[in-house]
Amino acid sequence: MNILLLAEKHPFFEFPIDGEIAEHIVKVLRLEVGSEMDVGVLNGPKGKAKLLEKSKVSLRMSVKWNEGDSSDHFPVNLIVGLSRPQTCRKILDQATSMGVKEIHFFGADKSENSYRKSRLWETGEWRDKIIKGAEQSFSTHIPFCKVWEGLSECLTDQPIQSCRIAMDNYESKKNICSMIWNKFDHFTLAIGPERGWSKAERDQLRNQDFTLLSMGSRVLRQETAVVASLSQVVGQFWNP
Repeated sequence: MNILLLAEKHPFFEFPIDGEIAEHIVKVLRLEVGSEMDVGVLNGPKGKAKLLEKSKVSLRMSVKWNEGDSSDHFPVNLIVGLSRPQTCRKILDQATSMGVKEIHFFGADKSENSYRKSRLWETGEWRDKIIKGAEQSFSTHIPFCKVWEGLSECLTDQPIQSCRIAMDNYESKKNICSMIWNKFDHFTLAIGPERGWSKAERDQLRNQDFTLLSMGSRVLRQETAVVASLSQVVGQFWNP
């Protein structure tokens, strides 16, 4: 955690000593009375929190908030075929850390039906993973996230004015590095499930103006493919 994200903006906070936040502050950050740490409001401003008091029951902190809370998302929508919950957890964390604007999961033809009913999606754990990813990247802004029944429904919600890319090892004709990026203001990047795209899904993607691209002949784990391809895309927006 490089910044602690809070639900609301207040000048003072008090955290129970046996709670997760206090435990992290005391045992990991080892904050002493008078010391400061970085905090932020979800989708809001950042600030500096000072530890005022550490008792046997709670931690009391004051916060000096900064001005401004503009989003630092990259103009990238990520579309991902539903896979095992442990894989999706990694994708939620990593994609958020890398600054995507939206994450869309969908039930793919080769996805297991049980994936949508996992604790990750049923209990709201997915949101905790997103928040942890934002805290890791020192950002207060979290991406929009939604799970769709299938690819067709998911694609109808994507922006029309976007460079549309689908990663595919088997039928792609070009490498992702061969694309000319600088004329695009927005990207929609699609990654298939762990078992890959079906023929019908490839046809849907082509019909929706997606270009099939690859990163070579090696087959990557889904979470690795997400990070590797995202790095190529969001790198177009990095300014030295």
